[in-house]
Amino acid sequence: MEIKKIPRFRFAPSPTGGLHVGTARTALFNWLAARSMKGKLILRIEDTDAKRSSIAYEKSIIGDLKWLGLDWDEFYRQSERIKIYQKRAFQLLDEDKAYRCFCSPERLENLKESQYAAGKMSQYDGLCRKLDNTEVEKKLKDGVPFAIRFKVADDTEITFHDLIRGDISFSSEVLGDFIIIKSDGTPSYNFAVVVDDEDMKITHVLRGEDHITNTARQILLFESLGSDLPSFAHFSMILGSDGSKLSKRHGATTISQFREEGYLAEALANYLSLLSWAPGEGQEIFGPADILDKFNISHISKSPATFDVDKLNWINGIYIRKKSDKELAELCIPYLLSEKIIDKKGTENEKIMGKILKGINAFKDNLKVLGDFSLYMKDFFKEKIMEYSSEAEEILKLESSKAVLKNFLELLESEWKSFDNNPDMDFNEDQGKKLINKIGENLKDLKIKGKYLYMPIRVSITGKTHGPELPKVISILGLENCIQRVSQTLEYIKNNKL
Repeated sequence: MEIKKIPRFRFAPSPTGGLHVGTARTALFNWLAARSMKGKLILRIEDTDAKRSSIAYEKSIIGDLKWLGLDWDEFYRQSERIKIYQKRAFQLLDEDKAYRCFCSPERLENLKESQYAAGKMSQYDGLCRKLDNTEVEKKLKDGVPFAIRFKVADDTEITFHDLIRGDISFSSEVLGDFIIIKSDGTPSYNFAVVVDDEDMKITHVLRGEDHITNTARQILLFESLGSDLPSFAHFSMILGSDGSKLSKRHGATTISQFREEGYLAEALANYLSLLSWAPGEGQEIFGPADILDKFNISHISKSPATFDVDKLNWINGIYIRKKSDKELAELCIPYLLSEKIIDKKGTENEKIMGKILKGINAFKDNLKVLGDFSLYMKDFFKEKIMEYSSEAEEILKLESSKAVLKNFLELLESEWKSFDNNPDMDFNEDQGKKLINKIGENLKDLKIKGKYLYMPIRVSITGKTHGPELPKVISILGLENCIQRVSQTLEYIKNNKL
């Protein structure tokens, strides 16, 4: 009876930068595939490039993966496995499947340039493959540095079945003998990957299409080591709105950048799931765990995915509105702090926290990202209006506006006195509604109503002609601040002879 293998997937980032959205999608698809197939997911840090790799990037990548809600079953670092790669490379040397290459970097560079100049594809010319044992021993004795190259057989067809793209073939002639151990003793990417995939018993390699050519080299290495081939699947790259590869010029491209701007983890994971894959039936809002029973590698599209910021914003807005006001306030406070709209002490102030909660209630339907909240709230923490928009000034020029504002100020001051001039007394939205209704009744005889009633009030306390419902605005500002702002507006009308 054949024992069924447990599916084993791997996600293998290089810690040479932040977690790119394309790499994050690779991690997400591997997580979805592993969990949907009741398999295992291995996180492997590919850090053999010591000059470019850093622990800081590794920590950042791991932090972003956890933030997205992804977990893994095993963890490895390639830098801790150098001796394993060297041992396997020397095994291939002993079996005459590889050879030492003593060519200097200068010779290799000149070879590449001459081949390009002749219109040929760049590949190694096999010079050191022809060295006999005596020549090799002499160079070793003289201390000439060497790399180890894999022998690629001539006239060989390399074919594999891609779970997304179907059958793919390569001719060995386009590969040339490639390096598996560099002259500094570290492994090449392709060799380390194969040794790791063999040792870690990886059954499925799910990655981007930019690795398709690597697959041909890796298949030759798997076969030379006597290993079973994993199943391969390559999905398309993520493109920007202009059809080119997604890059910095398209805006944020790393998960940490999206986090800083105020995207929610569940929204970003949801959106990444939709790039080159869809659950069917028009479903677009879901958590990764919700689609495990629907995810299938063969359903991943081979067509390029376009990163649509507007759609991401739409999805993020939906998740924002799913949060309670209290949850959302806690998520938005760091942005108020970073913009110096409030300080650390403000988070312990009941009045300030009340204002933030009211602001959340007023603006949550407008938020695309958490960072937007600071833009909406910054003016509510100032005593005065910094400037009036041009549209606002036109409203203030109306004769009826002065009557509205004088009446509004009288009512505000009356309410203020009823609260015993207590700045800590809360003035809620319902009280704001009653106040607006009372102004309408007071000015009924003057036939001031509609926008001629509401616009001057809005302009006097915000400086703008658009915004949330007036009772919400009055409640956020509070009576004392409203009095200051209306008084300022009346003074402005007088000084500027509007």
